[in-house]
Amino acid sequence: MLIFRLLSPRDLCNLSSCCKSLCDIANSENFWLDQCEKVKVIPSSEIVQLRTGVSSYKALCRFLVEVMKPLVGVWVYQKPEFGNVVYVMPGFLSVVGCRIIPQEVGPLGIQEGRIMWSPVFEIICGFDGGSTKFFLNGRDRKDSCLFLGLFTGIEN
Repeated sequence: MLIFRLLSPRDLCNLSSCCKSLCDIANSENFWLDQCEKVKVIPSSEIVQLRTGVSSYKALCRFLVEVMKPLVGVWVYQKPEFGNVVYVMPGFLSVVGCRIIPQEVGPLGIQEGRIMWSPVFEIICGFDGGSTKFFLNGRDRKDSCLFLGLFTGIEN
């Protein structure tokens, strides 16, 4: 059991396919809770809360490893002063990407005013942890729209 705690989520899945007894051990919720905590994308105190929205810690770990970990952070594409900056943050069983809108920064920096932002996309974890829903925010003439899309997890 100590060896199982040292394995990555992918290695744990591979090992569990070797035989029935290893599969039974690898399906333990405690092992997958440890794996979720090792990903370190969200605070450990929030992992138990997120578990209420998915079928198992294994499903939650899959979402954390394949979707949340690779995307969370600040993404810049050339010339950020033109608004090519997206901040991707964790939500409740989702990942939300927001475009940071360029604005004048006064002598006091950001403390002088609020940062303006616009939602770009949201990826929502399905109950089983394997399915995700991708929503792209946009405009159609003068109205804001939400477009359903397709998302495939990022392989490490």
